[in-house]
Amino acid sequence: MASTIRKALQHSLEDLTERELRTFCANLLDREREGEPRVRRRALEGKDEIGIADVLVSTFTDAKAGRVAVETLQAIECNHIAVKLNADLENLKSPGSGPSANRMTPTSTARPGEHFVDKHRSSLIQRIRRFPPILDKLLDRRVLSQEEYDAIMAKPTPQDQARHLYSGALMSSGNTGKDIFLSVLEEIEDHLIEDLRRS
Repeated sequence: MASTIRKALQHSLEDLTERELRTFCANLLDREREGEPRVRRRALEGKDEIGIADVLVSTFTDAKAGRVAVETLQAIECNHIAVKLNADLENLKSPGSGPSANRMTPTSTARPGEHFVDKHRSSLIQRIRRFPPILDKLLDRRVLSQEEYDAIMAKPTPQDQARHLYSGALMSSGNTGKDIFLSVLEEIEDHLIEDLRRS
């Protein structure tokens, strides 16, 4: 259960922009409630989303870490992510029940023979962080034209860039382009791909 709570926390933190993640950590450090332990600045220094999730669980325990994260997300006005995390945590308490039971396992509805990058479209859009080197390689391998590359790079966030890539070049290039995209992801975002394959 602990590792699943960590995963839910990690995935929610990965949905934040860099600025939102910094604000989340700052709010966590300012948090002061009677009877609750305090998060030490040193504990968060240099931590990525995985490390921050670990700090939450080790500081507040499995039972409280999710609630603390939801409250902190609400405090920094990331309400849509707070709602999703809350639903994910409810699913962990009672797997297989309730209207949101499928949210933690979106791949269960995948069609047989569906390409990996289509099957995990939503997760890839939300979780890819290092998009420029991926786009460089797609341009080198002629999956993208220079015009498409420039249009995608002009988008403000990695999520917007990923959506633009999916709606354009990947749709038109068929399985060949998707195979190349997957091989680039395996090279640059190997931990993410490994995590999706395990899930």
